[in-house]
Amino acid sequence: MITSLIKLLKALNSEQSPRQLAIAISLSTILGLTPLYSLHNLLILFIAFSFRVNLSLFFLSYPLFALLGYLSSSIFESVGSFILLNPNLVDLWQWFFNTVVGRWSNFYYSGVMGSLIVSVLFALILYPTSKSFIKLYRSQFLETIEKYQFIRLLKTSTFWKLYEKY
Repeated sequence: MITSLIKLLKALNSEQSPRQLAIAISLSTILGLTPLYSLHNLLILFIAFSFRVNLSLFFLSYPLFALLGYLSSSIFESVGSFILLNPNLVDLWQWFFNTVVGRWSNFYYSGVMGSLIVSVLFALILYPTSKSFIKLYRSQFLETIEKYQFIRLLKTSTFWKLYEKY
């Protein structure tokens, strides 16, 4: 728990751009809200490992979104059922599910389809929000926090030694 907090603080205080940190959070949103063993999650992992995103923040935020996904699974089911049973999209789904990728994708399950749609929308909203929060944290809160006596005492503690170690 403490090492997770340390890694979170290190990521927020790192030299990486807020864009890289926000992308890590957005990608972990999609990975966490959708079922883990899905074809699209291979693409998400490929993107995370290929581009310069903060992997510690990516893997730290995953459990939070996985818990949120577990708690929201009934909402995902209803969204997925609505999309899959929409009469205007039946021909599209029949064509897609007759392809190899369509069969591997598991999109014919309403939970997978609904969670993917909701997670992509949530990630698109979360990206600019987290980017602006990280910029705000670095520009205003970090300087303010450094002035407190408690932080000065914390820097002499073993917690800070752990922080510098990781």
